[in-house]
Amino acid sequence: MEIVTFVLITILCYFISGVIHELGHVIVGLINGWRFYLLVIGPLGIKSDENNNIKFYLEKQIVMWGGVGCTAPYESNNDNIKIWSKVLLGGPVASIVMGVIFLPLGIITGSTVLLLLGAMPLGMGVICILPLPLKTGILYTDGGRWRRLHKGGQEKDEEIALFKLIENQITSSDFSKIDLKSIEPLLKSKEIRINYYGYYYAFQYYRAVSDREKMDYFIKEMNKIKSKVPSIIIKDCKID
Repeated sequence: MEIVTFVLITILCYFISGVIHELGHVIVGLINGWRFYLLVIGPLGIKSDENNNIKFYLEKQIVMWGGVGCTAPYESNNDNIKIWSKVLLGGPVASIVMGVIFLPLGIITGSTVLLLLGAMPLGMGVICILPLPLKTGILYTDGGRWRRLHKGGQEKDEEIALFKLIENQITSSDFSKIDLKSIEPLLKSKEIRINYYGYYYAFQYYRAVSDREKMDYFIKEMNKIKSKVPSIIIKDCKID
């Protein structure tokens, strides 16, 4: 097999493996009554708007090219955290199942394509599902976030706070409805990137209620740590 052909096949298999992983997240969300929100693989993206209209686009943030699959609840309720816990594991489980199916087939047939379609998702799934303290470009791996969510204490509070704040942003887009208590765990975090999210949502809340003094305070706090925060988080927390 020529090197160029092998490279192209490898890229294609990685793309397919990524699609299956992210679809695992999406499918679990849809099964539990959430709506499709976003799917990104490489530079290709699909997203829905508030009217559930689907559109294709090119994702410019390279850190997102590794794959993102999101569903979102239609409304805020107490069951959403439990559903989200399942959604976190949906991607790794889909990857592992794919790997377990294709890897033996690749070994038996000697097919490079089948071997790649088995080894890639299996490795991807195992790394993502293990509760390792690994960080992605934004926060933690799927298994890492699941572990934090079920560990209890400050880490659980941080994960629930992040989920509820993003949930509010997606379901209502009204920052004045944010419960300030949900921001407190982020401000107390030992993780600078999580602090940044806390400052951002506090800023958005005080902007929504027209408190200029506190808006300025949290903008200053964001600027103090901005140089230590990944660029994708800064873009995600864009202040118009």
